[in-house]
Amino acid sequence: MSRVELVFTLHQRNHLDHYAMALAAAYVSIRQRTHAVLRLHVVTDQSVEATTRQRLIASLRGGDEITFVEAASLPEAADLACQLDSDYSPAIIWRAWIAEYLPQLDRCLLLDCDLLVRLDLARVWEMSLEGGVLAAVLRGRSHAEDYHAWLGTPWNRYFRMGCTLMNLEMIRSHNAFQEGRRDLLLEASSLRASLPACGLLEQSLFNRFFAHSCRPMPFPLIASDRLEHHPSSQQWLALLRTGGDCILDIKGWSNRSPEALQFWAALLETPWREAVVARFLEGAIRPPEPPESPR
Repeated sequence: MSRVELVFTLHQRNHLDHYAMALAAAYVSIRQRTHAVLRLHVVTDQSVEATTRQRLIASLRGGDEITFVEAASLPEAADLACQLDSDYSPAIIWRAWIAEYLPQLDRCLLLDCDLLVRLDLARVWEMSLEGGVLAAVLRGRSHAEDYHAWLGTPWNRYFRMGCTLMNLEMIRSHNAFQEGRRDLLLEASSLRASLPACGLLEQSLFNRFFAHSCRPMPFPLIASDRLEHHPSSQQWLALLRTGGDCILDIKGWSNRSPEALQFWAALLETPWREAVVARFLEGAIRPPEPPESPR
């Protein structure tokens, strides 16, 4: 049976931060839809306490495994992440050094923590990269023209980093990326005021170097908090109704959509169960109101 190597980066700003809980829900959604053995690699730091790590370990099922990789083991990455810490987690900077954090791997599937997966990730894992470095979901619409000009990436090649299949060997041997990633991240951070999309630091980095070596994923990454206003909203809604293959980008703890109930349901299979039940009893978790009957 194949083993799928999943990678997450996790930093908690405080004890109320929900990303560890989101990672557990993401894992459950993946586990429910695949027979493959999963090995999770979580790049993290001291912000994720031992009790939280134990909860994540206790969430695993079957022969699945989890390992924690300390961000501080690569000072170059950890120091830059602290330097650029802003509205986004320092964990996004660690992603630029994934190949070095995981030298034992030749290939990995890098995932955001706040996802609900509605397909078998084993099929994604087995995809051929067709000689490319990455496979990812294309954004499908443009950022500001000035941003794409600075990036050197046309809008129709620009991809999102929420679910990225990576050839780590090719990343390690890509000299321009290795030598230029630090400067590019610093430049992107300095341009955020004039080019807001530069705030997507690691997404800007990987698009700069690999947009023309990225195979598009054959399913959407649905931004649930922007569903109503996205050009693909009708197609996405149809997929959600029919149960088609997709991945939901959803902060379930703050989202009121019907899909958010899947987030809470997933957590019932983890050590966060008691917290979920308590929130439900407090009325903090409510299903959407049913439509009114015709008068």
